[in-house]
Amino acid sequence: PMALAGKHEWYELTLSAGGALISNPHDPGTTEHLTILHGTVEIEVAGTLRKLKTGATARYEADQTHAIRNAGKAEAKALLVVIHR
Repeated sequence: PMALAGKHEWYELTLSAGGALISNPHDPGTTEHLTILHGTVEIEVAGTLRKLKTGATARYEADQTHAIRNAGKAEAKALLVVIHR
């Protein structure tokens, strides 16, 4: 819907082995939802680290420094949804 344009961003994220997406804080209230399609990924938010495997979903506050890292030895794929408030 047009009312949601700019509030939601959808990405297919591909990280090669050892690859990372490191982000500065987004606007206050922004959240991210990351679902792992293949591989093993680590999420770090404000110094807290979580490891996710295929099929897992992480939801976290993205208005602080955060990183998504491929923790495996092969390519990892995920769906990333960013919700701006």
